[in-house]
Amino acid sequence: MQATKIRAGGSGNTILAGLSGKEFEHLRPHMQTVNLPHGSNIYNFGDTISHVYFPLDAVVCLFTCMEDGATAEAGLIGAEGMLGVSVLFGAKYTPNQAVAINAHYAVRIRADIIKREFDNGGLLHNVILRYMHSLYVQISQISACDRIHHIECRLCRWLLMAHDRTRSNELFVTQEFISQMLGTRRPYVTTAAGILQKDGIINCSRGKIEILDRHALEERSCECYGIIQDGFVDMHKTPLWQRGLHLH
Repeated sequence: MQATKIRAGGSGNTILAGLSGKEFEHLRPHMQTVNLPHGSNIYNFGDTISHVYFPLDAVVCLFTCMEDGATAEAGLIGAEGMLGVSVLFGAKYTPNQAVAINAHYAVRIRADIIKREFDNGGLLHNVILRYMHSLYVQISQISACDRIHHIECRLCRWLLMAHDRTRSNELFVTQEFISQMLGTRRPYVTTAAGILQKDGIINCSRGKIEILDRHALEERSCECYGIIQDGFVDMHKTPLWQRGLHLH
């Protein structure tokens, strides 16, 4: 990952944008912008959390990993959130694998520094606590969704979540990757994606899925997307996909 000092202005992370000017300037010397290449492992399961990440326009998928190599989705993080929140509970190791998609940028800060600032209270503490609640809603709802709902509904829900965070109609993911996220076999994803493509909702090509009709995706998705979305609307007052984020 190539790192540079962060510049004010431009698209940014909601948590960092929610800081007071004084808090932001206090943290600025410890911030670095890093490029997260597509498909790169930011954390592997059990890695020491040396840094936390605040995505700017990057999207990070969280996986739960089993001993036999099987995986399942644990969450999706974009510019609304923070990667490495476990360190704020005193944990030293990451409980998930974290993989970047749609390669873009994030702010990286040393874990010990962000833990110290979080413990000091202030807006950083308050904003992160609200984000943690929203992340908890997401993770718990995903767990129920993957257990109960049909693959087509789950695929629509995942595509909507990814679309919210990429701010682009093009998602650079393979069906194999999505099958790993959803904890199911690739043929099931291929079949579900084929139905959506036939109906003109998405277009699939090698390594890319294009969103053609977001409204139709919302209609085909289960209620889980709305519940997850409401958690973040509650936090930010505005739906993720409608927000323009800027650092102050």
